[in-house]
Order: sequence, then structure tokens, then C-alpha cells
Amino acid sequence: METGMLIRWGAPRQGREEESLDLFRQCDEYYRGLVADGKLTFYEPFLLGSGDSEVESGFFIIKGEVAGIFGLLDDQKFRNLMTQGSILTEHYRFDMLAVGESVDRGLDEYRQALTAVGV
Repeated sequence: METGMLIRWGAPRQGREEESLDLFRQCDEYYRGLVADGKLTFYEPFLLGSGDSEVESGFFIIKGEVAGIFGLLDDQKFRNLMTQGSILTEHYRFDMLAVGESVDRGLDEYRQALTAVGV
């Protein structure tokens, strides 16, 4: 079963603009490499064209098998990139995503929980 991850960031910290651009390039190469190696099934970067860019300027979406996505949490390169992101940009974080079959499963579990609590 696949799952996903949303990795998002805000504005570069003052004086760290060039370093944050370099980090974006490093992340892009890393995630593209994971797709090429078959460790991820999907990767795409996004830049936001509106909204509060200090809070959220862009994001990456990655997808892969559950074991592969959760394996990133123990991957030193991933951890280094995440740590650098938190130093170089505002609001750098990641969220886990339900994708594909997981969405249907989550909705079914929610329906079952509603029944269980009498709603």
C-alpha cells in the first residue's frame, strides 16, 4: 500500500536566501534520485503563487510504499536535509498523507468509528 509525505517550507531566513536555494536543489536531486532508484513512486515540487509566503512558499509531495516512506525517517540524508531546511527556512515541516487505497480505508475506518460511538 502506498502512502505519501508533504514537505513544506516558508520564506528563507534572512541572510540565508542563497543557501535555501541550494537546499531546494539538493532536495530536488535527492527525491528525483529516489524515484529513479525505485524507492519512491512519485515526486513533484510545487511553489505557491499566492498566500502568505512567509508561512508557506512551497512544498514537495512524495509517494511510495509505506515501508519506503517510513524508511526515510531513518535515512541520514533525509534527516540532514530536514534539519538544514529547519535552519534555513521558516516553517519547514512534513506531514504524512493518505493516498490511493489509504484514502478509502481511512474513510471506512471513520464510518466505523461513527457507528461505534453512536453517531
